[in-house]
Amino acid sequence: MSLPKIEVEIRATTQPGPTKAHADVRLLFPNGEVSLIGFAIVRQPGQKAFVGFPQNRGRNKYFPVVQAKGDIQDEIVNAILRAYKDEVHERD
Repeated sequence: MSLPKIEVEIRATTQPGPTKAHADVRLLFPNGEVSLIGFAIVRQPGQKAFVGFPQNRGRNKYFPVVQAKGDIQDEIVNAILRAYKDEVHERD
């Protein structure tokens, strides 16, 4: 089975802190699509940006809403980081 086409929408944040933006992802399959909402693009000073998958806050810890493994995880993360990089260059 081939990987789906991935579309990403970046939502910049104006809040101070390491979370620089949020991303929503659409996985496009021949027979439908899946929307994944609420990825975080996080960048600490002096470090590369990374993608945090959506989570819900519990009483004492966070719980994943979406998990991915293998090639699809790599494709999602890379698509988000590419879209974020493009968005940052458009704003500059």
